[in-house]
Amino acid sequence: MIARKFAHRNILKPLPTERSNRAHLVSLLKHANSAVPFYKGKYTEFLRHQGALSDTQFWDEFAKTPITTKQDLKDHNNEFQSKHFGNLYELIRDGAPPSLMSAISHIFIQRNFKVSISTGGTSGIPTYRWLDYSDANVMAQSFLESFHANGWQRGESFIVFYPLQSYFTDSYAQFNNTLDRLFGFSMVPFEDVTLERVQALLKALRERKSTLLVIFPCVLQRVAELMKQNNIPPFEGLKTINVSGEFFMDCSKAFVQEMFPDSRIEITYGAVEVGEVAHQYGPSSFDYQVFSDFARLEEGPDESLLITSLRQKGFPMIRYQMEDKAIVQTDEDGQQYLIQLEGKNTDYLIGADGQRYYTSFFNHMVNMMNEEFGGAIIHFMLRYNEPSMHMNFVLRDPQNKTAARAIENACLSTMMRTFPQFTDVQVHFPDHFDHDYTRKFKIIGEGDGLAEVVGGYYKRKAG
Repeated sequence: MIARKFAHRNILKPLPTERSNRAHLVSLLKHANSAVPFYKGKYTEFLRHQGALSDTQFWDEFAKTPITTKQDLKDHNNEFQSKHFGNLYELIRDGAPPSLMSAISHIFIQRNFKVSISTGGTSGIPTYRWLDYSDANVMAQSFLESFHANGWQRGESFIVFYPLQSYFTDSYAQFNNTLDRLFGFSMVPFEDVTLERVQALLKALRERKSTLLVIFPCVLQRVAELMKQNNIPPFEGLKTINVSGEFFMDCSKAFVQEMFPDSRIEITYGAVEVGEVAHQYGPSSFDYQVFSDFARLEEGPDESLLITSLRQKGFPMIRYQMEDKAIVQTDEDGQQYLIQLEGKNTDYLIGADGQRYYTSFFNHMVNMMNEEFGGAIIHFMLRYNEPSMHMNFVLRDPQNKTAARAIENACLSTMMRTFPQFTDVQVHFPDHFDHDYTRKFKIIGEGDGLAEVVGGYYKRKAG
């Protein structure tokens, strides 16, 4: 415990907070304007007169500066790197990790490394961002901030249960004992969520005495399903579970809570490009409190979000456009909140009234059905390809034919009335959803719904 606290405070150093967000942004813009080719000269005029602006005027004028898109990141990737990146050691090449001694030397002693990691996205070949020591520390601190908001404390052990081929999971797993001694961090990788891997996860949680599990929502759902199906008793004593990367339906959370009764299960919002930027605020998985020391958020065009990572200077992300829909609220003291975060702004259906129906509509629909049918539904997924719609429900009791018939009848009438463009509405009751875990799980998905890869999946060298 002492070694972990030392490592968290001296290797992964907490970020200083004495400067205002405005001061952090001005420092970032000055650096980007002079030392980052993509941004060079873009903020000269803004920086020239920003000192005379009130805070309100400052943020209003900043909102007029250029937006950065993923297409920019794809087309000009090398130009986002600060000048010093040319002198840094590339830590992971083509997915191959360095030796332990080399890793310790470049990461913790010389601190002269750079590493690329792929973003998520719908394209066949996603783009990349680079991290140097400073940016990597900021990103790591944003994760620790989300864990702390979830109830975890520095020095406590935590387990990450991620797909083998994402986020260099296999590379980290090779150093599990060292990572656990220094940071209390262990990686349990999987290629598919099987009973064997679930048992390995539960064993690791016990042996490491972990207080936190970090996991994707759809993976956590499958873990709980396999525990229930194989008569594994509820796992007690785990203090916190942190999920991120996908929408987390109320029915799924309620079911998972039964299998992890002592756990505080909450969701975090972030992205590979900027790290974690907000954490669940209150009981709703739709509302979030922004980590205002790390990021500034704005509502962008076409129901998007614009994120500025205030602390990452090596590979700056300034007014970076995320294809996510939410309302941004800002208090007088500058604290920001995301309200009604729906996830991907393209994941919706057009109703007969011309309105867009996002995941929250279907979350509410399932909640109403569960109120009527005694919590029969534990998971939901919709797939469509006009004029066909397939509604898929996982039931707590797959043999409950009475609930299945009632749910089917309710769906057919509601869906055909709300979405008349779908003339072929089918309702299915699988015992679980098979999923490619290198792809994001979508509640609403066109075709097979597997178009979007998870961040960190492609590990070939960026360039």
